[in-house]
Amino acid sequence: MHPRLLPVALVPALLLTACGEESAEVGEEASTSVNYVALGDSYASMGSRSAALDEPPFCLRSADNYPSQVTADQTTDVSCQGAVVETILGPRTTDTGTLPPQVDALTPETTLVTLSVGGNDIGFGDISACILRAADSGQPTDCAAELEERIRGELAALPAELDELYRVIGERSPEAEIVATGYLPLVAAGVECPELSLVTPADREWAVALTSEINAVVEESAQRHDATFVLPEGAENHTVCAPPEQRWADITGVATDAYPLHPTATGQAAMARAINER
Repeated sequence: MHPRLLPVALVPALLLTACGEESAEVGEEASTSVNYVALGDSYASMGSRSAALDEPPFCLRSADNYPSQVTADQTTDVSCQGAVVETILGPRTTDTGTLPPQVDALTPETTLVTLSVGGNDIGFGDISACILRAADSGQPTDCAAELEERIRGELAALPAELDELYRVIGERSPEAEIVATGYLPLVAAGVECPELSLVTPADREWAVALTSEINAVVEESAQRHDATFVLPEGAENHTVCAPPEQRWADITGVATDAYPLHPTATGQAAMARAINER
């Protein structure tokens, strides 16, 4: 038989086989598509102060934050400064209007969710205000004495709040992988530098311990719900006492173009790498 002349009966079979292989490949490509939703607070939303902001400006959602650098086919970033579990689950009233619940961005087609939450629930905003008041007044801090008792109660209540949040995420996006991101430390144990001159030794120890505790709560909650906890390795070497170009978080942000007491652009990039490499 001439090699180019195939029996007629074989032609449909070969065509069906080819179509089947192509369909399988298309199906595989579709199944690996990453539909990503970023939920959370300012540690997710805020990058460089000079970076462009997404709408609404109130959220301070920077163009170089970690959600913008996570590898995905489709990204929906609804992270927002000041967010707590309640405002991820429900609407949030601001001076410029009402923000819908962040979880409204989730769909059954969502395949990846990142979650940065817990810090504001235990009063990170008050801690920041205490440190910045000291910087403005030139007086040493006394934050632990002022805030410790209230923070203890809020920290104890946080696991149950996170459990409810995971339950809702699971209901809305049952096929999604959830990645919980930790809080980059501003201060490391036993490290001194001029940037900490107004933060008392007692408050430095307290800040180190509190960051470790909130990250432990976030990690344990993630483990309870089969989620992944991510904190870039060596974060304790990239605090405010590191050279500006190596800082992953900063207090004033003057030398790093960061928002005060928040991650730097370098820190946001480090978090994105850790998520992408999980």
